[in-house]
Amino acid sequence: MTEIDEIRSKYESGQLDHIKADLERFIVAHAAEIERYKQEQSERGLAPIADDTAIKFFIIQNRSINPEREILEQIAEIEREKWIQGVRTGHSPDADAVCKEWANKYSAGWRAHRVTSIVYVFEREKERYLRILSSHSRTAG
Repeated sequence: MTEIDEIRSKYESGQLDHIKADLERFIVAHAAEIERYKQEQSERGLAPIADDTAIKFFIIQNRSINPEREILEQIAEIEREKWIQGVRTGHSPDADAVCKEWANKYSAGWRAHRVTSIVYVFEREKERYLRILSSHSRTAG
């Protein structure tokens, strides 16, 4: 199963519904910044950027749409790793060592997978999020 297949399966089973809600809040909170990003690109003489492209670039640039949730999910992954190491060794592992090891080995991949999942959800619900951006851009503008 590829990474996208895994994400698709989670999306279709509702396991990524929290990302839908987080994306909506993120777009509402950052509508003015997304519009400003589009304007900056135009001022640089670049071709106009479509709203969906601007949102995706903004997500990728920020690398997070709900830092609190993402930190809690990373903590859960570290706790899972502590449990795995405890089972493997037969005793409680050094929590600090596991945390550092997880950060060094897995955090970059975890973050990349998270961003890929967010962009996937955005693509599947794109029309909804574009309406949200349009609505809040008119209100702010």
